[in-house]
Amino acid sequence: MGGAGVSANSRMARYHATEEPEMQETQSVSPYQRRPALARWLAVLVLLLTLTVGLRMTVFNATYTAGVVSRSTTGERIINQLNDELQSYGISGSPITTSLAQPYLAMGVAQLYGQTPTTSVDDTDLSSAVSSQAVTMGTTASNRVISRIAKQAGKLAKTAFGTPAMKQAAIKIQFAQKVNLWVMIATLLLLVVTFFYALSVHHVFASLGPGLTLGGLLTTIAGAVSYVGLPLVVTSSSQTVAALLTTIGHNGLAVIIFMGIAEIIVGLVVLLGHRTFRNA
Repeated sequence: MGGAGVSANSRMARYHATEEPEMQETQSVSPYQRRPALARWLAVLVLLLTLTVGLRMTVFNATYTAGVVSRSTTGERIINQLNDELQSYGISGSPITTSLAQPYLAMGVAQLYGQTPTTSVDDTDLSSAVSSQAVTMGTTASNRVISRIAKQAGKLAKTAFGTPAMKQAAIKIQFAQKVNLWVMIATLLLLVVTFFYALSVHHVFASLGPGLTLGGLLTTIAGAVSYVGLPLVVTSSSQTVAALLTTIGHNGLAVIIFMGIAEIIVGLVVLLGHRTFRNA
């Protein structure tokens, strides 16, 4: 009787001995948890951040806008007036170019954003271009002529952006600029909170790839739709002002679309890298 009990106990001991490691091994392996809601939330934040940062770098940036204006109809008209005035001094050949006029146009563009226009611009490049063209024409450009052209460039730029229609547009632009800044700051704060949450659940890179990809796709779509619909949204009492604002907006949205495409590519690379690392 005692031997039968011992053998039964030994069989039970062997059974439990083989069962416990299997149970421990099963408990130690935690299955990978997908968090699609976190990735979608990150995509929305990527969309908002790309739009706000992109607009702040382009449409709401006086320096960038001045470059766009220098290539627009408004900029061409001012440049032509300056070159016509140079012809009255015997200097033809249109030495005033878009790059030379851009710093002076920035003095006028600053008014759109409620900034104080710069009182002076370094006219070294302008002086060099005009003097070189004057030598080609067999004449000389005095300092008085160059100073007059530089002052005239600033005056024309300020006048072009000081019309009643431009002032009305400036009010809307400055309001949109403030809203854009507030949304950008709020998005950055939410991104910080989201990052720490993703870190706490060990889902940073797992959400980063899908979030960037989907966010880039949404940004590209939103940019393309805005690009097409912008002429219908921009309204002004002046057709010239409406055309100028549309040109500025189109340039900014083109940059945002490019940023969205770049985010899609980076997101796919991160997604592929994370899956490869996880499978390995």
